[in-house]
Amino acid sequence: MAEWTRETPWRQGQLLADGAWQSLGLSHSKDSEEMVVVVATHDCDLAQHPSVEPYVEVVMGRRIAKLDGNYTYAKNARTLHIQFDGNPPLFAEFSSLDKHSLEKNRFADLQPETNYQLSDSNRSVFQRWLAARYRRSAFPDEFERRLRAAKLDERIAKAVKPHGTKIIAVLFDVDEGREEVKVEPDDVYELGITLLYSIEPDSEESEKAAGTARAAIQSAFEKLRDPKSGQWKDIELRYLEVVSEEALSYRQFVLIKPWRLDYISLGADPQQPIVPE
Repeated sequence: MAEWTRETPWRQGQLLADGAWQSLGLSHSKDSEEMVVVVATHDCDLAQHPSVEPYVEVVMGRRIAKLDGNYTYAKNARTLHIQFDGNPPLFAEFSSLDKHSLEKNRFADLQPETNYQLSDSNRSVFQRWLAARYRRSAFPDEFERRLRAAKLDERIAKAVKPHGTKIIAVLFDVDEGREEVKVEPDDVYELGITLLYSIEPDSEESEKAAGTARAAIQSAFEKLRDPKSGQWKDIELRYLEVVSEEALSYRQFVLIKPWRLDYISLGADPQQPIVPE
């Protein structure tokens, strides 16, 4: 068996070549014929000697026919849909539950896949997805309960899903970051929503897609407002804006938090402080 050196060809985000994952004894619980395996360990740790960093973490996934917008751009902390560049490109699905740590020396004789690579931007998406499992935003239980009761979580997901490759994030500003427990329906949560759209490959098309999603979400929230008095119940939609990924200000970054389709609320009583992403 070859020994590990700092000149290893392995990098984070690389796929194992066909046959490599079989030699490591890996198999997919659902679809081994379409299985792909990606390296999750960071480059700096890959370069370290096995005596310092003895394992390589990988995530098992599978090839899919097309990307589902609900799972692109690390919107969902449990499931990721991502494109590997190639001719033709490879679309893959990964689950955070399918991670494995393998002895680093077992990779010394293996080579990464050369026909498919993550672009720099998608490598960043992959890194955000890995971190999201441990760094997800959390919103008050009562806020989430009201969102689900009005089926607004479903309506938001439905509005965004067709434009998943153009809308890279749905950001929530709940009560401007204040942690307040609401009880009565008239004691509303003040919500601001920012739809963050991609500038690549076509900024105008992405902005148009975000505008379409904005109109659908705006319509969904109208059910919470009395048409005569204009008073809101449960959740007041204070603003709903469309912003380019280049135009997001630092203040917005601090105040607002990504809303993910698989979010789980804070269950502690009393609730613990929310750490911004």
